[in-house]
Amino acid sequence: MTTTPTTRPVSGSHAMGAELRAETEAGAAMVATAASMSGEFAAAALVHDRDGTFAAAHLARLRDDGFLHAPVPGELGGGGVRSVHDVLVAMSRLAQGDAATSIGVNMHFAVLLNVVRRWRVATARGDAQQASELGAMLRTITEGRIVFAAAVSEPAPQDLTRPATCAERVEGGWRISGRKVFATMGPLATILNVAVTYVDDRGQERYGFALVPTSAPGVEFAHDWDALGMRASESGSVTFRSVLVGADGVRPGFLAGSYGVAFLDRFLVSGAFHAAASLGIAESAQAHVVASLRRKVDATLDDAHAVMRLAENVVDLTSMRGAFDRAGRLIDEYHGMHLTAEPSMADAQALYSEVQAAKTHINEAGSRVVDRALALSGGAGFMASHPLAKAWRDARAGAFMHPLGANRAYDFLARTALGIDPR
Repeated sequence: MTTTPTTRPVSGSHAMGAELRAETEAGAAMVATAASMSGEFAAAALVHDRDGTFAAAHLARLRDDGFLHAPVPGELGGGGVRSVHDVLVAMSRLAQGDAATSIGVNMHFAVLLNVVRRWRVATARGDAQQASELGAMLRTITEGRIVFAAAVSEPAPQDLTRPATCAERVEGGWRISGRKVFATMGPLATILNVAVTYVDDRGQERYGFALVPTSAPGVEFAHDWDALGMRASESGSVTFRSVLVGADGVRPGFLAGSYGVAFLDRFLVSGAFHAAASLGIAESAQAHVVASLRRKVDATLDDAHAVMRLAENVVDLTSMRGAFDRAGRLIDEYHGMHLTAEPSMADAQALYSEVQAAKTHINEAGSRVVDRALALSGGAGFMASHPLAKAWRDARAGAFMHPLGANRAYDFLARTALGIDPR
């Protein structure tokens, strides 16, 4: 015998109204695409999670649709999404359905957006030669449908400001040697953006980035990723055994060994992208449990524990969205203010701290949201095949994502609050 609920649930459209929105027309189109593909990818993402295999078909779809090159200016062959805030919102939406693919695409965007920004700065400052070179690079990226992956993290103990992986000058180019871990999506990418230390003409150690084709001789993927969460992200290790790249294969960097303005600027958006994944996972978990509870709404409202846990999730998600939205807007504002003028260390550290604070809060609150959603599922979510079981495991990855992992983030935030340089 079935009974009719005496309390009518609100409509789905009203309940989803709290989701963040893009600020620009181009950004809104990107967010809509991400939302559509998120829904399409969700079922297969569960299968890939169980198998521990990367969803190559999802990446191909995103590439072929032009989504991967949406932030490239329209005149250079891209989608013209200028707002970092809007790209972040799109990635949080994609993560709702396929978080593992999303964190790989996040790192692709972290590389691509830095190239786009350097082009915008060169253009604004009247540096015609650099603007032309970077513009040509962006055209090559879009026309060649290039996919980047980031190879930055290294085995412990890691010095974030001085990579152990080295680039050595040789006749006609560079030789890259070293080992990276957590090289998310690496085997599926076209080019690895590899953090390296090299010695400049003055004998000074500098932090740079080597653009290494994944097909280059000496690039060895270990395929050793077998983790608790993000199982389908292909985040294993990669070794570079005397890999040769051309003379332009190492991009000019900055002094190694310190958290300077250039370092903070270069890694600013990557932290926000990791927050996007955590937000999307939490939003998806909440949507799953709300859908379940609506089917038994009267019983839910009679359970004080369930009411409290559900409301706590609403509070956490509200604060997560607020922090995320603010971080994205601050990044856009910062970029706009520093097209022609170099930021001060104080400004760079303050903004980096804001983004890392948002990331840390979103990572931690996201885990709480998923924990409560799993508890509210009444045991169904404990089954390995359930989306909430996957969300519970995936949410734990946020604390380990650089920069900065949770262990380093609190030190950085405290030093910033005290007016002390980071270390």
